[in-house]
Amino acid sequence: MPVINRKRRAQAEPEASPPPTRRRHSPSASEASSVDEDIEGEADGETQGGSSHDQMVKKLVRLALASEYSRQLIRRTDITSKVMAPNTGRQFKHVFSEAQTQLLTVFGMEMTELPQKEKVTISQKRTAARSGSRSSSSSKAWILTSTLPARYRQPKILSPPQIPSTAAESSYVGLTTFVLTLIYLSPSSSIAEARLEKHMKRMNADNYVLGGEKTEKVLKRMEREQYIIKVKERDGGGEESVDYVIGPRGRVEVGERGVAGLVRKVYGKKDAEADELERRLVRSLGDVVIEKRRRVEGDEVGEDEGGEEGETQEVEQEEEQEEEEEEEEEEEEEEEEE
Repeated sequence: MPVINRKRRAQAEPEASPPPTRRRHSPSASEASSVDEDIEGEADGETQGGSSHDQMVKKLVRLALASEYSRQLIRRTDITSKVMAPNTGRQFKHVFSEAQTQLLTVFGMEMTELPQKEKVTISQKRTAARSGSRSSSSSKAWILTSTLPARYRQPKILSPPQIPSTAAESSYVGLTTFVLTLIYLSPSSSIAEARLEKHMKRMNADNYVLGGEKTEKVLKRMEREQYIIKVKERDGGGEESVDYVIGPRGRVEVGERGVAGLVRKVYGKKDAEADELERRLVRSLGDVVIEKRRRVEGDEVGEDEGGEEGETQEVEQEEEQEEEEEEEEEEEEEEEEE
């Protein structure tokens, strides 16, 4: 049987398998968020400086409001540690200025620098004389004061805070103003502790309970909040004398004009006695009382007063320049320490 040559059917080459598809790795939620943050960080990189500056301004406004609510001083050290970002000491002046503008336009307040404590005792004066170094004119501490016109500063419009209670807060303010008035109207704006206790007893306030605290503790609170300063001094015989003087906060919040306003409210009812009362106020408190009366009565400001205002502005400009120089020196020292 003949052999039949058959061609072997060429086996079909196996089709090339499709290349494996590479699945894209889906990022986890944490990775996605980090990427988003990186993107946002790059997008906001150009405006990071401006946003940081705005945040510091807002922090300073909040710090000022919170400090005033608890009657704490707004200190430069607190602003540096709680408000300013690292390595931003040179921006302090601009941050402070913008925060001052917001407080003024939004809240009707401004940060007023407190005066330094006066050297009242002999030992303090001797220590200051021995040091011989020029002390800084800046106290580096501020409080909030109202910039509203006098006609709006009334209890019906600006009611006392409700914490701890309106009655307790009103009583504390009234007692503080009364104590400051006694000190201001005393010789040399200083009153002995025994004399103050005598006046308090006549007013039935020597053992008065105010918000759960007796008068003794309330006086300590006034001292702690720098409305008054308790001065102790020993004479040559070893006897200790205790006096009270006006504190920095008392000078700014109340001052001579506040004392004169209280006295006029109590005693200035009859026109026949008004002139005599004004003479006594000027003799005890100074010419600043006359300026206050002219503003209240609506009298026109004379040329002399205008000249005095011009001189006052020049002095204030010089003081501001000195403060700016001191602030620049402090900022340089802070940067060196960092």
